[in-house]
Amino acid sequence: MSSSTYDPDASQAIVRLAGTSDHDLVAEVLKRDGALVVEGLIGVDAIERLAAELEPHVASRAPGFLSEHDSYFYGRNTKRIQGLAAKSPTYVAEYLLHPLLLHAAEAMLGVHGGDFWLSQAETIFIGPGEPAQILHRDDEGWIHAARLGMDLQVSTLLAVGDYDAEVGATMVIPGSHLWPVDQPFDPSQAVPVELEMGDALIYMGNIVHGGGENKTSDRWRQGLYQAYLLGWLVPEEAVALQLTPEQAGHLPQRARELLGWSNIRSDSDPDQPSAALALWQLDAADLERLEGQFVPRQ
Repeated sequence: MSSSTYDPDASQAIVRLAGTSDHDLVAEVLKRDGALVVEGLIGVDAIERLAAELEPHVASRAPGFLSEHDSYFYGRNTKRIQGLAAKSPTYVAEYLLHPLLLHAAEAMLGVHGGDFWLSQAETIFIGPGEPAQILHRDDEGWIHAARLGMDLQVSTLLAVGDYDAEVGATMVIPGSHLWPVDQPFDPSQAVPVELEMGDALIYMGNIVHGGGENKTSDRWRQGLYQAYLLGWLVPEEAVALQLTPEQAGHLPQRARELLGWSNIRSDSDPDQPSAALALWQLDAADLERLEGQFVPRQ
């Protein structure tokens, strides 16, 4: 059931809010609980366009990950496709630049100085018979920063198709974002977070979670993942390399910032030393050439 009010005495169940909820309320619940569901974050029409744009890539992609990586963690019967900004205009317009998601990321990450950008975006389509993923914290990828006790990223899993418990809905341990990053946990505490098409699970990178087991013989769990990361950390995906200069030049300025094709914003507080810093300090003039269209370097 959706809720439109914030209850500070709520239990550890995953709160569900409507997609029309106040953005500050969403950020407040995310900060308190470490995870929440936003129902109807993206409309069905946009989801269908997004799925149609990605379908040829999904169809041609064999399950499994790269041979030099642990396919058990990433899934032997799971389809992961990156480079979404180059493959789907709808992804950029409706998901990457979604105002609610950007507001939540700003509320959680902006306090640590500077801007944030995209760490990774990919399909996570879990196929029939896939075992449950090992429960983990995404922030472990930046373990030294994670041990400082600050929020590093805000992630979202968007349902673009089936996303129920039987088909492998994401498992989450509510409240685990409050634990030290090295604290052991009991996997039996994890609960499935079921979604309808267009719903989204928004969560902090320090909450314990993992893909569920797909117990079906003929259905795929269809989720679209993306994570915003603090701008002074290195993204998991080489996002900028997925785009040509011509493609980047036709994107909105905020999209270019998030995708590493424009200088991300520095600290807006003029009293902070970091206000003078930005990502690409020495090449800012060249990056400004991407305002509206690409102009080759002379």
